[in-house]
Amino acid sequence: MSMDEVVDHYQRDGYAVMPGLLSGPVLAQLREVTDRVADQARGLVEETGVFDFEDGHRPEAPQIQRIKKPHRVDPFYFELARHPAILAVIAKLIGTRDIRLNHSKINMKAAKTGSALEWHQDWAFAPHTNMSTCVASVMIDDCSVENGAMRVLAGSHGGPLLDHHDEEQYFVGAVAPDTPGLDFSKAAPLAGPAGTVAFHHPLAIHGSGANRSGASRRILFLEYAATDAWPLFYHVDWDDYNRRIVSGPQTSFVRFEPTVVKLPFPARTTGSIYKTQSTLEKRYFEQAV
Repeated sequence: MSMDEVVDHYQRDGYAVMPGLLSGPVLAQLREVTDRVADQARGLVEETGVFDFEDGHRPEAPQIQRIKKPHRVDPFYFELARHPAILAVIAKLIGTRDIRLNHSKINMKAAKTGSALEWHQDWAFAPHTNMSTCVASVMIDDCSVENGAMRVLAGSHGGPLLDHHDEEQYFVGAVAPDTPGLDFSKAAPLAGPAGTVAFHHPLAIHGSGANRSGASRRILFLEYAATDAWPLFYHVDWDDYNRRIVSGPQTSFVRFEPTVVKLPFPARTTGSIYKTQSTLEKRYFEQAV
C-alpha cells in the first residue's frame, strides 16, 4: 500500500494495515527484547507495576496479560516508537510532524488462554483537547482471528463517541453489544504476519476475541498524539511529557477543537481496560464463535 493509499483507507474506514513495515533485525530485536522482559514475570505471585496477569497465572508458568508502559521498562521500545517508518505514517494521519508518544503497552494473548477485549473506542479512555491522536499496533507475532487479532468496525471513526457506562452510569470501558445500529459481525480483522503495523483512529470501534489457537498473540500498542493535543483529565508530569516527544520541538501551546466527551468516571475498579471491563454484565465475545 502506498502512503496515499494508507491515508485514503484511514480517512475512509478509520484504520489502515501495513504488512512488513517492520522486518529484519528490528523485528528480531523486538521479539528478543519482549521475550526477555516477559521472562521477568517468572516467579511472581502478584501483579506489579510492569505486569498484569491472566486469572490462570502461576509463578512457575506465567500468563501475562499486559506489559505496562514498556517504553519505561526497556529503552528499545522508546527507540522503536521513534522509528522513521512508523513516524512517517503517524505524521500523515494526524497532520503534523510534532508528535509525542502518549502511552504504550503490550497486550499478550497466550495460546488457548488470552482474554478477549470487548468493543470500545479509545477516545472514551483518553480524550484530548483535539483529536490529532492515533494508535500504531505493532504485531510482534503473526495475528489472525483465531489467536485474537484486533477487529475494527469500518467507518465508526466518524462518530459519535458512544456510551461506555452501564445503566447505573459507572464507567465500564465498553460499548453495549446490543447497541442499535452496530453490526459487529461485519468488523474487519487487523490480521497479518509479525512486523505488520496497523493504525487506528481514536473513535474507531474495535475489540478482539479470546485466543483460541495454539499460538501466542502479542501486540505492542504505541499511542501517539500531536504535541499540542493536551490530555483532558489525567495528571501530567511536564518533564516526562516532554521526554516523550518523538518528533518536533517542545511547546506550551495547546490547540482546542470542538468536541463532546464523557469522562471515564466514576468507575468501580482501577487499572487497565481488562480490570474496567471485568464488571460488564453483557459481553459480545463470550457469545461469538
